[in-house]
Amino acid sequence: NNPDVVGTTVGGLVVLNSNELEAFCKKEQPEIAILCIPAEYAAENADKLVQLGIKGFWNFTQCDLVSRYENVAVENVHLGDSLMKLSYKIKND
Repeated sequence: NNPDVVGTTVGGLVVLNSNELEAFCKKEQPEIAILCIPAEYAAENADKLVQLGIKGFWNFTQCDLVSRYENVAVENVHLGDSLMKLSYKIKND
């Protein structure tokens, strides 16, 4: 919702305001959502996305969505853990 970002193009995609989420989902009918938003907004937005038909999340937030939904796939990505593993491999290989 940052006015400095909304409307800009990133990787060939236009950044939309979150109030356009419902219209976007109805038109495009996505099945997977990538969450990379502040954790305090993750649950609220995930709930809305599930109501709009999302079947899976690639979750980069610190919000635990795994136990939140029965029939929705969630893949949590913890970049700090991943970086630590990579650093360990570089040092010990």
